[in-house]
Amino acid sequence: MFIKTIENTEVSSVIFIRDYLQFYFEGEQINGTLTTYSLPVSVVNGRYFESASLGYRDSLCSLINHQVKKSKIISDQNIVLTFDNDDRLEVSLKKEDRSGHEAAMLRVNNEIAVW
Repeated sequence: MFIKTIENTEVSSVIFIRDYLQFYFEGEQINGTLTTYSLPVSVVNGRYFESASLGYRDSLCSLINHQVKKSKIISDQNIVLTFDNDDRLEVSLKKEDRSGHEAAMLRVNNEIAVW
């Protein structure tokens, strides 16, 4: 599963662009970018942050310098990244949560996956 390629990489930056986000990942052997067109939910210190939540952007930026320990796609419904501190990033793949045709795109080196 392509999403597994970002395991053991670290979030190096989070970019906020009008109606989507980009997460940059750096590892020893690979670099990648996860673009989320469905605005993700973050779970930081056990607290859920949605796009309208106070502290949402801060919660996403708190993922910087943390390593992805586990990545999975749950029933074609969500991408879930779990970090070394047990915080999570969850991207909905459901059509009703998308702002366009795609929910997310992962680019690692020269390979691309679109959901």
